[in-house]
Amino acid sequence: MPLRYVARKFREFFIYRVLHVDDTPHRIALGVAIGLFIAWTPTVGFQMALTVLVAAVLRANKAAGVPLAWITNPATIAPVYGTNYLVGCWLLAGHHHPGAMRHFVAAVLTRTSLLNWLEGVLAAMSNVFWPLWLGSVLVGLLLAIPTYFLTRYAVVTHRARYRRKHGHDPWQHPADTRNASDAEN
Repeated sequence: MPLRYVARKFREFFIYRVLHVDDTPHRIALGVAIGLFIAWTPTVGFQMALTVLVAAVLRANKAAGVPLAWITNPATIAPVYGTNYLVGCWLLAGHHHPGAMRHFVAAVLTRTSLLNWLEGVLAAMSNVFWPLWLGSVLVGLLLAIPTYFLTRYAVVTHRARYRRKHGHDPWQHPADTRNASDAEN
């Protein structure tokens, strides 16, 4: 896929699936940040459910966060988790075991009895688990925090531009308008 196509699709997604969500800028931005953070954690297979759960607990917008959980997919999992693992190894001052990720992948792909497979995966995971989680949480936070502020700014700016161009705010509910006019009187 050409880069221009991917950029156009991302722009369309961001405008119509994030900026146009009918919710407060804070809740939208928090949902996006949660989805991005969860995408960076090694919880493949559970990321959408975790995003919805965390967004519900923190009262964030679930619809804005769930699509970001799809960032980690079969095409991106190796670079994302590989980088997270290396960051975790660096933070743990040399906890890196040469070939640990290769050994882990080989253990996961091994065809054997369930008990032997589980034993092999757990043994291989012991060298990968802490560096991977530590790196994933750190990189996830380093991406999610500025993403919150950038998304919030983008929503507020987009809505102001829309109001100037169209003369009304489709995201403002009638109850909000009534409360604003009551406050003025």
